[in-house]
Amino acid sequence: MLTDAGGNYSPIYRHPKYKSGTHNNEFSDITTLYELFDHVIKTYPKKEFIGVRDYYPETESFGQYAWITTTEAAEAINDLGSGLDMVYAKYAPEINLTTGQQPIGILAINRPEWLLTELAAFRSRRYTVGVSDIAGVDSAEYVINSTEIHVVVCSMDKIPRMLDRANKTPGLKVIVSMDKLDCSKPSIATQAFSKDTVGILKTKAESLNIALLDMDAVIEMGRLNPTAPSLPKPSDLCTICFTSGTSGTQKGAIHTHEAFIHATRGAHLSLELYNTTYFSFMSLMHIFDRYAIYTFMFGMVRVGFFSGNTAKILEDMQVLRPTVFLISPIILNRMYDRIAGATVGATGISGVLSRFGLKSKTKRISTGRGFRHALWDRLVFDKVASKFGGNIKLMVTGAMSLNPEMQDFFRAALSCNVIQGYGQTETVGGGLIQTTDDRTNNNVGVPNPGVDIRLRSIPDMGYNVTDKPSPRGELMIRGKNVFSGYNREPERTQEIMDGEWMATGDIAKINSDGSISLVDRIGNMIKSASFLWIEPAQLEMIYSGHHLIKSVFVYGCVRAYELVAIVVPEPLTFVPWARSIAGKADADLAELCKDKRVAKKITQELRTLASKHHIPPPEMIGAVHMEPVPLEQINREFYTLSLKIRRHIVNQHYKARFDELYSTLDSIIDPKILIKRNN
Repeated sequence: MLTDAGGNYSPIYRHPKYKSGTHNNEFSDITTLYELFDHVIKTYPKKEFIGVRDYYPETESFGQYAWITTTEAAEAINDLGSGLDMVYAKYAPEINLTTGQQPIGILAINRPEWLLTELAAFRSRRYTVGVSDIAGVDSAEYVINSTEIHVVVCSMDKIPRMLDRANKTPGLKVIVSMDKLDCSKPSIATQAFSKDTVGILKTKAESLNIALLDMDAVIEMGRLNPTAPSLPKPSDLCTICFTSGTSGTQKGAIHTHEAFIHATRGAHLSLELYNTTYFSFMSLMHIFDRYAIYTFMFGMVRVGFFSGNTAKILEDMQVLRPTVFLISPIILNRMYDRIAGATVGATGISGVLSRFGLKSKTKRISTGRGFRHALWDRLVFDKVASKFGGNIKLMVTGAMSLNPEMQDFFRAALSCNVIQGYGQTETVGGGLIQTTDDRTNNNVGVPNPGVDIRLRSIPDMGYNVTDKPSPRGELMIRGKNVFSGYNREPERTQEIMDGEWMATGDIAKINSDGSISLVDRIGNMIKSASFLWIEPAQLEMIYSGHHLIKSVFVYGCVRAYELVAIVVPEPLTFVPWARSIAGKADADLAELCKDKRVAKKITQELRTLASKHHIPPPEMIGAVHMEPVPLEQINREFYTLSLKIRRHIVNQHYKARFDELYSTLDSIIDPKILIKRNN
């Protein structure tokens, strides 16, 4: 902690081992991401580097991981970079007048070609832009046009839509397929294609005056006609990464190589991990997964990409046996539902042993006596750990707060530390993280080396840096990892900058041990009729912990003293329980969700849970609407690609339903609702 910043701000906080606010010149010779890759080649030659599972189209199954080494990757990147130089020279020689460089779009799920393309782009001072083909907020048209992309590298399954939208992306000149256009190398992305269907795509591309090539052909062009590298400078653009869009349209965050290196070097200095095996499945279009990969490169990493089938993620992990695993809390919550249901939530002797083992291991871990237990691991938890490959040494979560009970469960179940971190697209994913020896819960750790944080009072919401015992306010971040601004949006850039400091929009508090805990996003706060500000994310985390429930979305407004909620039940536990309430032994999940008696009873269950957690009346749920399927299956725009909820979109979608729920309550004060109910 530094001296008081005065007035509306808290003191400045830094990493306890890097109080100077710098990296102490460690890895100072690495100033760009290409130099980081060069560091890997020279320090770890011929080491396994990038891997993906073999695919067998006859059975639509996957085999073992096949690897290319650091040396082989360097050769491929050099040839691909040379080939791209020729492609740009022939089809898209224009230089972006704003950046002085050339962008390249990448559209695909996580696979080796994604990373190879990005590194090949860096070889020639180009910068990457991750493109999404989800309609609506995350539209490819907006990203391609706003960043003036002329060349897109994508998987074969993305080509048809790229061609269909060509009239809306007039600047697009070249599509490079990651998959061979002659279909001689099958992958999960080529299942629906044949030589005939690819022929149709070629004809359509030609009619649109778009060059359609494949990556192997571009690599061969580069191999036969090598070009001299034109390496980036620290100040050069590295990537434009579009935000998740939780509060509106996407914004393209501009990052230099200096910013990316500062963020990843700081994370490496904090975690100090070497020779890791990393499982990549969080979308590379966003910042989190790339932040992780480049962080682990400092100490050498094997990157094993998922098979492309999300249903096989655990199978992929069992084959890869990763040592480090990054995951968002919402995905971890789904895994927890299944795993906890079969262990600590089970009936009979199995459940008794699991619960006793969890209690014993949690106490052991919290007192620093290690993550392994000879008895309970053999009886219960080794079976759970094996589902994740049985070799996890560290699990890291981000994007939102993790339920403390879930954090303890996975620490015990995987016999490793589970830590939380915090960052945003605008900070290259870096900001704060728990240290690897931290066993506490309900916080996101301390600032990364080289990152300054402080709080800014939000007095109209009752959060002040003078609050006792914990200062509270909006979290602000300063450091070289902070972005250069939003692409073509100087006004929106100015909105979140306070001098050198970036305002995150998240409310945080400083704990007595120096760690930082998140409270909620400012824009997500609910103001009830009691004039209290309510934090929905924290409540949803508590309510979703009920054994009958998979997830909860709470809603409130100034016209009511209570909250209402959308509840998604956990089928395994909910169905038998609800059948007994409804008196319908054969009723399915959808029918039970419509039963008013079940809805009333689940509301009572939530209020009982609220009382156990000492939740005050304004934060209790007065009525619920039950959905038989998760919200993301109802409307994929409810969540960003990084699985953050877009509250404003969910609120709009369920507005009529929320009004209907409020019409049944006595706690409302809106006359229109009262008239509607009484009539």
